[in-house]
Amino acid sequence: MLVFFFDPQHKERPYTHALDGTPRGTINAGVIGKTPVQEIVDPAGRLLIRIEHYIDDDPHKPQAYARFMERLVWLDRDLVDWQIATVALDSVTFMELAARKEQQYKLNPTARDPRQWFGGSTDTLEEVLLIRFGALRCNVVVVAHVDEAKDEVHGFFVRSPSAPGRLRSREGLAAAFSELYRAYVVVDEKAGPQYKWQTRTNAMYRASSQRHVPNPCEQRYDAL
Repeated sequence: MLVFFFDPQHKERPYTHALDGTPRGTINAGVIGKTPVQEIVDPAGRLLIRIEHYIDDDPHKPQAYARFMERLVWLDRDLVDWQIATVALDSVTFMELAARKEQQYKLNPTARDPRQWFGGSTDTLEEVLLIRFGALRCNVVVVAHVDEAKDEVHGFFVRSPSAPGRLRSREGLAAAFSELYRAYVVVDEKAGPQYKWQTRTNAMYRASSQRHVPNPCEQRYDAL
């Protein structure tokens, strides 16, 4: 798994550790170019997960999103050379923030209307998430928060993935992927917390599955 990680430091723990706190493997940290990287390897030394961090130390001198776009140039080659099974992006919220700061302080610093920065960041997220990632021939996982506003779907007013601008519409992020799951936790006093995916739209949240995944479904790849 190759993870493009835009969230703040230490939120990557779900990739490095299991739910019970057990490390998924040996964690090796370093920097490649200017990108902080964590690699999780198994006892045989095989690479399991690589996490690439794209976050700016100084938002007034943004570099993270530019590094991410440069990284995508080599993605097709790495998919073959590394035999990557899954590409993940976490999360849309902080990816948009990095792209917007790139617009604000680097690409369009003289703009008089802040909406230009939001428009520019939405454009590049559309190209990456809807087109570039939509064309990848592997598992693609995009993590988003839940929007507080509601959309009408099949007569219900439901919550959808949170995304900027046009990506928030029903033709945007939610329509770009064949599987749309809501992650949630069921509290069981005897068995402890049960981590589930909602895979069908109900009266509160939007979800869908073309693979006929059970609803609800355990948050395990094997359960899919």
